[in-house]
Amino acid sequence: MLTISTYIKTHEKLLIFILAFGLIYFISGRIENAIAAHDKANLTAQQSVLQAQADKNAQLAVQVQQQSALYQSLAEKVQAQNAALEQANVTLATALAKQQKTDNAMTPTELTVRWNQLVPTANPVVTPTGVTLTSVGAAATVTQLELVPVQQEELTSAQTEIKGDESVISAANASISTLNLRISGLTTQITDETKECTAQIAVVKAANHKANRRWFVAGFIAGIATRILGKF
Repeated sequence: MLTISTYIKTHEKLLIFILAFGLIYFISGRIENAIAAHDKANLTAQQSVLQAQADKNAQLAVQVQQQSALYQSLAEKVQAQNAALEQANVTLATALAKQQKTDNAMTPTELTVRWNQLVPTANPVVTPTGVTLTSVGAAATVTQLELVPVQQEELTSAQTEIKGDESVISAANASISTLNLRISGLTTQITDETKECTAQIAVVKAANHKANRRWFVAGFIAGIATRILGKF
């Protein structure tokens, strides 16, 4: 029967190989653990980045929805306002034509009254023959002056319409800007998801590699142990 010391001397190289193999296994295990820890940390960091981008995209989606609703409401309001302004211009034009017709049929006294209404500083004077101006001249003057308040109203309406259109355009631009940000965010999210998948694959590969290595070493050691025990 072989003693342990005799067996050690006889199988010195084999035992040295086993010890060297164990040392290499230990060192490689530490390296694999470090790689696995790095891959896991990288995956966690990438998941955090992805979640942050997803949250940002969700906020942008809400903002886009709010701006879209605001734009729709504002567009409808301005459209109704513009329609009212256009109708007001039609009414003013109709009233102008009617007033001009009335002006042409006024008496001198009526003309001076109307003239004073349109131009308070004119102070036309009625004379036995009419006014200080001829009736044709006075009528022509008053007829022309009738354009002033109407045109001022039309100008005010047009300016209001322009402001409304500008507000709609501004809202549309804001909505477009937010949509562009969301598109950019979604693109970034896709990129982050790809990186996350890559990181997950690396973690899975590292785990599989580590498991296969353990099974290989366990089988190798079991085989050596069987050979050693078989000698006793």
